[in-house]
Amino acid sequence: MKNYFLLEKNNQMGLMQGLFIAAAFTSSFDIFLIINLGLNFRISQIFLLFPICIVMASMLEKKFTVPLGLKWLCLWAVFILLFIPNGSFPERSIGYFAWLVINIATIFACVQIFSSKEKVRLLMRWYIYSFVAIALYGVLQFISPLIGLGSFLLVQQWWIPGVLARINGFSYEPSFYATYLLMGWVVCAYFMEVKNTLFSRRILKFCFLTITLSIVLSSSRMGLLMIILWYLQHPVRFFVKLACGKVDRKLAKIVLFMSALLIFLVSAIVYVIGIDNIAFLFQGVGLFGGSSHSVNDRENGLRDTLTLFLNNPIIGTSLGGIAPGIAKLHGVTSLDFETVKLYEGNAVFAEVLAASGFFGFIPFMIYIFMIVVEPMRLARKLPPEQAQILKGLGLALLFEFLILQFNQNILRQYLWIHISVMAAVYAVFKRQNLSVIILDNQNSLKV
Repeated sequence: MKNYFLLEKNNQMGLMQGLFIAAAFTSSFDIFLIINLGLNFRISQIFLLFPICIVMASMLEKKFTVPLGLKWLCLWAVFILLFIPNGSFPERSIGYFAWLVINIATIFACVQIFSSKEKVRLLMRWYIYSFVAIALYGVLQFISPLIGLGSFLLVQQWWIPGVLARINGFSYEPSFYATYLLMGWVVCAYFMEVKNTLFSRRILKFCFLTITLSIVLSSSRMGLLMIILWYLQHPVRFFVKLACGKVDRKLAKIVLFMSALLIFLVSAIVYVIGIDNIAFLFQGVGLFGGSSHSVNDRENGLRDTLTLFLNNPIIGTSLGGIAPGIAKLHGVTSLDFETVKLYEGNAVFAEVLAASGFFGFIPFMIYIFMIVVEPMRLARKLPPEQAQILKGLGLALLFEFLILQFNQNILRQYLWIHISVMAAVYAVFKRQNLSVIILDNQNSLKV
């Protein structure tokens, strides 16, 4: 009988792990496998309901691990709840609060489910594979029209209709797709540089190149800018060391390669391809005589979001009240779920500020500070592979927050899946580090 219950427990744990990994694979699904209840609920959120419920039900029976910064996250959620009546579209705000609760519960459940070194290694591998799977689907979106298979793969935007796609995976648009892929790309790029052993070198190269190709084919300017920003660290580090009288040969080789590649690309564009033939890539940014509607839209969204905050800096509108509040600024009084989508804000931190008010914004920023800084501090005390995993996740989170300052909606499911993975890894590695310290202290006392 004891063995039967042990087997059932193991099966239940395996199912919860599998459902969480399935949620990671589908976390970017905005236009596929969704349930429309006014607001869209994603299949990833449905996958998470079972493990969340099981974990919550077991809290009374056994000890649980409190995720990093959870109390500050919950305090921020209280402000979001209290300010729901202050928004002009309470039904939408209630839906957004439900999303937030699911995200908080996801973090808590992930930390309990993946609670050992072996489990978080398994989680990390499948987490990276989830980005590769969605990246491969994006490549298929690009190839299929070119070989005459049509446009049946949920392509949302085209450079040349029916021929040249701007790939978007399962996201609303290419920029959202690149924003999602960026987290997996940064982890892989970092692992490539530090030679992390979580993956074989061949598999890691495949993951890195596949995700890179998909971001490039999405032609998301912000995605490409983040890739450039990542590699700019190398010449910066090289010249800083050079100014201190040190020559880093590894960095010197990278800088020389980057310089040669840049010269080659510029020469190819100017003398082979021709600037006129690639001008369409810069549509919306105001270059080469084109309109600057993309830049203007972002500027206007940010301006409206900050105006919403300045109109009432203490009592926020709650997260679901941002778009309706901006709509009212533009004189729109008849609101429904579809209409308000036209008035989304911009820059997620500005949105949180307007939604939470000044005092509600404080616990949110404390939480963000903790989940960025504390893992980096712990990484200094860990063995190389563990430190690299934690740093890779931390750097990916930093880049994600950076690109989200040019986008909207802090509640994107894939962001909170990433935070959940990072919280689980941090909890396991911190517990292991404490065990090592305690053991060392005991050995010192015996001596």
